[in-house]
Amino acid sequence: MKHIKLVLLFVMLASVFTCERDDLCPETTPTTPSLIIEFFDNATQDSPKNVFDLYVIGEDNNIVLPGYSLVDTNELILPLRTDQDSTTFKIISNAVLDSDGNLTDDGNEDIVTISYQREDVYVSRACGYKTIFNNVVVSVDGGTDGNWIIFTEAAFDNLTIEDETITHYFFYH
Repeated sequence: MKHIKLVLLFVMLASVFTCERDDLCPETTPTTPSLIIEFFDNATQDSPKNVFDLYVIGEDNNIVLPGYSLVDTNELILPLRTDQDSTTFKIISNAVLDSDGNLTDDGNEDIVTISYQREDVYVSRACGYKTIFNNVVVSVDGGTDGNWIIFTEAAFDNLTIEDETITHYFFYH
């Protein structure tokens, strides 16, 4: 029994100490970035403006984006799909939930579609690949109730999203 414990201990120690540095992907390594949007007041365009009771749903899966169920914020971070060249969200301002937690018809819903060209970039053996998004274009459809997002503006011409620390788009409302 003592030999079995020693063998198991030796195997565990050997596996821990034989890991090479590039076998682990550090948390500080940049991965596939999200689209970062800041909201501004349409009347005074240099003033940030909160969106109240913001509710964000993925159009393809009808899942509420974590952290965006009736929040007040002037920033939005949207994950982009890496398996196709566009991602669509329902972004609702002044959203209202009924007593069962279901979204009512109140609020103002805009459909935001982000189109792009994907490029997979090799990071390392441990981290694998990340996707960057080139030529990013955002379109907004307000439907029959009209847009609450008045217009959008890219932070840069020929926008490429490869950095998750800067704002990529400005939405005015």
